[in-house]
Amino acid sequence: MTLPLVAAEFNLEIEKIDKGSVVIKELRNPAMFDFIIKNTGDSENAEIYSLVGVSMAPKGTFLIPTGKSTTMVRAYLGEEFLKREERYSFEYQIKGQTSGIFKDQLNVQVVALADVFEIRPVNLHPDNEIVNIGIKNNVNSLIENVKITLHSEFFEVDQVISFKPFEKVDIPVKIDKTKITKLRAGPYPVKAEISLDKFSVEIEGAINYLEKEGTSVTKNTDGLIIERSTVKEVNEGNVPVTSTIEIKKDIVSRLFTAYSTQPISSDRKGLFVEYTWKKDLPPGEAFNVVATTNYTFPFLFAIFVVAIALSVWFYSVTAIGLHKTVSFVRTKGGEFALRVRVRVRAKKQVTNAHISDRLPHMTKLYEKFDHKADKIDHSTGRLSWSINHLNKGEERTFSYIVYSKMQTVGRFELPQAMATFDHEGKRHEVSSNKAFFVSEMHSQEA
Repeated sequence: MTLPLVAAEFNLEIEKIDKGSVVIKELRNPAMFDFIIKNTGDSENAEIYSLVGVSMAPKGTFLIPTGKSTTMVRAYLGEEFLKREERYSFEYQIKGQTSGIFKDQLNVQVVALADVFEIRPVNLHPDNEIVNIGIKNNVNSLIENVKITLHSEFFEVDQVISFKPFEKVDIPVKIDKTKITKLRAGPYPVKAEISLDKFSVEIEGAINYLEKEGTSVTKNTDGLIIERSTVKEVNEGNVPVTSTIEIKKDIVSRLFTAYSTQPISSDRKGLFVEYTWKKDLPPGEAFNVVATTNYTFPFLFAIFVVAIALSVWFYSVTAIGLHKTVSFVRTKGGEFALRVRVRVRAKKQVTNAHISDRLPHMTKLYEKFDHKADKIDHSTGRLSWSINHLNKGEERTFSYIVYSKMQTVGRFELPQAMATFDHEGKRHEVSSNKAFFVSEMHSQEA
């Protein structure tokens, strides 16, 4: 406020510049004015004071020189003024040492600390790393060293700031991303604790958290025989969304697949079936679907088929087929005895065939049986037969009986028979199947 005054006694012109006419009642700060004094007379010492419960500065006398000068004047309001939050106009006086008393008015305002500051509304986008929180000094007063503590869903920060009259200060604050992952869009309060000297108040403003939609989808597959596929969708935005997950399986693999949660629909398209899941996701929430496909059974089935195919192939390419069987023989003395048969079948013409077999462990050859072995090695228990020539389709069977004084319980397995022969100028070797006998069942297998 600028107000020129003329004092005839001093030949003065006074211009008052408002430098902070607001008094914060908790702080009892002075109202401040610059007095620009133009003295057209002689220099004179004077003093400034008030008779209405206001203490003025400068204290004591001060010089008003001839010409133009500036004096900082402070007004400290008494208790009666500080009781109410109002505007006041009070009288002050300037008294010269020789020229008398000059009277004038000063205007001041008393406010509470809670009414001094405000937080300006601010918009915050989810992608922002930093937000500027605006704190405004609403009064005409210089306020220094204000401690401000800001609290919100997005951050917490402390600052010490000085404010010029009516100044707005932007405080840059870093957003704590860990705090906002599950926050929805909308207005959120931001509180500021204002501390000055031993006094503190709390004010509140608003942060408008802007909308953002978006989800992220990750897929992961591991395992071979047991394949585990995981589809995960996360709501990366701040508004609720509906998550839709789709998994496609062929008509074979779907038979061996189990899901962590049941799909809401399935749609067959040709050789494929498409499964669908849906779920409402709040901000920051995730939706997982795990598909586990167990290929153990088809894998074993494939191995079985390959084994059969290899057996058929091997049987078709070998010139001789060698098959061994075993059967139980009853004896008068109750000994354990078995009849062993080795059947040789030529699938192609061969020469110089040599068939050999070995007695099972802990058994003896029954010599009285007409085994017709060409050669017997009693030390090793090996029997052998020789065939000079076999035509295609020709078959020979060799048999013998073995016995043991010891009774056998359970599975009794016999060694494989072997055959060597010449075919198309090359020497070949084949082995028979594994023959075994189960004594409880008194049966045979080959």
